[in-house]
Amino acid sequence: MIENTQQLEQAIEQMGRMQRILDSYRADILPKNPRNFAVFAEGPLDEIRKLQADISEYLRRFERVGTT
Repeated sequence: MIENTQQLEQAIEQMGRMQRILDSYRADILPKNPRNFAVFAEGPLDEIRKLQADISEYLRRFERVGTT
């Protein structure tokens, strides 16, 4: 759970790292073995989804505060 701006920035940076890992897998593994690419990509994709959900929840808290 993201509690502050610093953690938000860290989550965004982590998403960037996960994207770079996927790009590397796409370049190195996908051309040789698409099935292995799918397996290897699961971890980074799951982490990206988790980070996106955490970021969305953090931002929703601000929306709720703004409407009260």
